[in-house]
Amino acid sequence: MHTKLILIVEDNEELRCSLERHLSETGFRTISASDGFKGFKRFQTEKPDLVVLDHGPPRVDGYQLLAKIRHFGDTPVIMATTWNSHEDELECRHLGADDYLPKPIHNAVLTEHVKMLLTRGEDGGANRPIHYRKLTIDPDEYTAYVDGPLGAIELKLTNSELKLLAHMARCPGQVFERADLIYACFPDSNMLLRTIDSHVSNLKRKLAGAGIDGYLETVQGVGYRMRNLNTNPMDA
Repeated sequence: MHTKLILIVEDNEELRCSLERHLSETGFRTISASDGFKGFKRFQTEKPDLVVLDHGPPRVDGYQLLAKIRHFGDTPVIMATTWNSHEDELECRHLGADDYLPKPIHNAVLTEHVKMLLTRGEDGGANRPIHYRKLTIDPDEYTAYVDGPLGAIELKLTNSELKLLAHMARCPGQVFERADLIYACFPDSNMLLRTIDSHVSNLKRKLAGAGIDGYLETVQGVGYRMRNLNTNPMDA
């Protein structure tokens, strides 16, 4: 019997019930929502282990909901869409989806994808090395390196700085509010918002010292983000 909780956000009632029934029969616990607003509320209150997300539920669409989920961490997300092209899959993954399934969804195929993602998480997949442009972060080893002209430059980061850097590097371009960063990286702490400012300031200084100034950006009045340099290769 699985103990993992799966959230299904799908406005098609017949499909939603079918997916819930099959996953339940396979041994998973399931909850569901018929629109993106309800889906996000259930995500916040019940903290599922994985989300199966339709790209176009009403009120809050799948891409908006995916962005909200990524604000709060690395919960695996399988994006399901009627669009079926390599460009669509790349867009879903660029926005932070862990997996992509074109519709119509076969119940058994979905179940295998769910098992695969959850097994990867148990094996430490969420902490696998992160490679972004000249930056490499290994959360398991608590190390971060910059690819310099004469070889790798190790960043001397505190554990708190490394957690923040890894979290933002997983979703380049995504803006994170200070409270979101505390919730995702330090859920059991009483950290103050201004402490995030101090950590990010130190990170900016250390990245600049290693030759990659500009990777972290302050979004005035909102928070911070890893600048999406992939949109312009000449920026790095």
